[in-house]
Amino acid sequence: MTVRGLLLLAGLALLLSGCGKQQSQPSRSQSVSNAELQGEWLYDNNCAECHENPQPDLHKQPPNLHGLFRRTSLPSGAPVNDAEVRKTIIEGRGTMPAFDQRLRKEDVDDLISYLRKLN
Repeated sequence: MTVRGLLLLAGLALLLSGCGKQQSQPSRSQSVSNAELQGEWLYDNNCAECHENPQPDLHKQPPNLHGLFRRTSLPSGAPVNDAEVRKTIIEGRGTMPAFDQRLRKEDVDDLISYLRKLN
């Protein structure tokens, strides 16, 4: 067999070795929707500072929002659902400021999409 024939055979073997293999896990960008990515950015830039880090100057600490939608109620006692979470974001509650003038409706939708996935 010639060198050229061996190279062709080796190339064919490499090409066929990839056949039948399972696909790898989807990358983060493939498994996360655009709404969730936007929601993550909004969370990081509007919520995380208070909800992720203890604020020593606050009498009452903001709740950690990881697993929020696995809970039955919000700290206020309201049920955990999109409408109540939206109301809290827009109107604020306690020491949490209202975001009605800072976030558009679409931003709140994206933020809620992200909060649903935040574990």
